[in-house]
Amino acid sequence: MLFNFHGLYTDDDKNKFRLAQEEDLESICDYLKTDNSKVADIRFEVFDTREGKQAADPHHSISRASARFNEMALYRVWTPDDDPHFPHEITHLVAHTWTKPYVLTEELDTAYRTKVKKTFEMVSTSFMQEGLAIAVDDIVFQRKLLEEGESKFIDDWCLKQLAKMPSTLKQVINLDGFNSMENKIVVPFAASVSKYLLQNSGVGQYKEMYIRLMETASPLENIRILEEIYQLSERQIINQWQKLIEK
Repeated sequence: MLFNFHGLYTDDDKNKFRLAQEEDLESICDYLKTDNSKVADIRFEVFDTREGKQAADPHHSISRASARFNEMALYRVWTPDDDPHFPHEITHLVAHTWTKPYVLTEELDTAYRTKVKKTFEMVSTSFMQEGLAIAVDDIVFQRKLLEEGESKFIDDWCLKQLAKMPSTLKQVINLDGFNSMENKIVVPFAASVSKYLLQNSGVGQYKEMYIRLMETASPLENIRILEEIYQLSERQIINQWQKLIEK
């Protein structure tokens, strides 16, 4: 792992940050049954201001941390008073090593309130990418999901808003559908469904499904693949997921 610090950091600060990332990477690779040598060359660009991170990030994202697949890099805002652990983006990079990526071109929001068309590497769909990363946050690290200033575990988010949750996976499994719903609804839903699939059927089956789904396929084709792998209909998956979170 390579670490570049941009700002006023002491040697102790840097060591604290490095150790946290190494611990998180080991935990993620262990759970996801991924050889950590495949991601040993992750590069961390660490900034003490949000403006510095946004300017350096190739996509100028407003988020405090961003994984950039084609350079196996993570851009992160961090100050020494903050928790150095933030495993979410590391999970994205680990999952990106599971298969050869495809190329996707999309318009992305930037920190400068503009949209920029970008071509970038992609594995799976945005629904599954976010679902996996937040599910790992929950399962491995017991981290709650923060949405609109409120922090809850993902299953609790879904229970609170069950009537608003998507009625089918087909609605949201591709990017257009995923982006059409409020984050506080679709994001915990994606994570909770991924958590159910991981814990009910195991990591191996999940990985097989994850790498076969693509934004360049239709929602119907992606659902067909999911049903083929799990040998369950979309409706059965949703029903079993709901029964589990309502226990």
